[in-house]
Amino acid sequence: MSQLLNDRISGLLNNDVWHKPNRIKSSKSFTRKPPEVMVKISGYCYTADHTRSHFDYISRNGKLEIEDECGQIYHDKQSLHLLAKDWGEPQTNTKRRTRHSTHIVLSMPDGTEPKAVKKAVREFAKKTFSDNHQYIMALHTDTDSPHVHLTVKNLGFDGKRLHVRKGLPQVWRERFAIEMEREGVAAEATSSLMSLRLLRTTKTASKEHMIEP
Repeated sequence: MSQLLNDRISGLLNNDVWHKPNRIKSSKSFTRKPPEVMVKISGYCYTADHTRSHFDYISRNGKLEIEDECGQIYHDKQSLHLLAKDWGEPQTNTKRRTRHSTHIVLSMPDGTEPKAVKKAVREFAKKTFSDNHQYIMALHTDTDSPHVHLTVKNLGFDGKRLHVRKGLPQVWRERFAIEMEREGVAAEATSSLMSLRLLRTTKTASKEHMIEP
């Protein structure tokens, strides 16, 4: 033992530095996970006035292009206000407030082509709502993440109302991810529970791969 210690001291004095092996592997050995899509319910409208104000907001007071379920384009506040009036419903005597519309925001991370996001949302909305609901959509690029505001009229053509039940937003996320991939953009729609499980698994796997035996 003393001989080994003496040899190491001698090596240090002779500038022969004894290096501890690097036990951390390069992060390049791990494959980057596709970005997660985001779909969230941002709110509801309860009156025609509320709907008109919301239309003004997502159109930036008529400055942004608005598209409806038929592909019609709106470029001014006046036409949007007429549409908001058309979406209005008769007042009821019930104390419970009726949700006239549902506001959905669909987005992708920074760096995603905005046109691809809009095309994906257009297809998502068409396949999800066009058979029974009116809706409008507006692309926003004023933040790091390109996103589309999708507003759906709750009262359907069949007289039934849109009800966002538990679990439905996750279904929408998965559909949106599929449409993004059809636009050539890799996307994931991992559920919250699955994300937590994957995070725990990834942390464990990372420790096992980063530390050599």
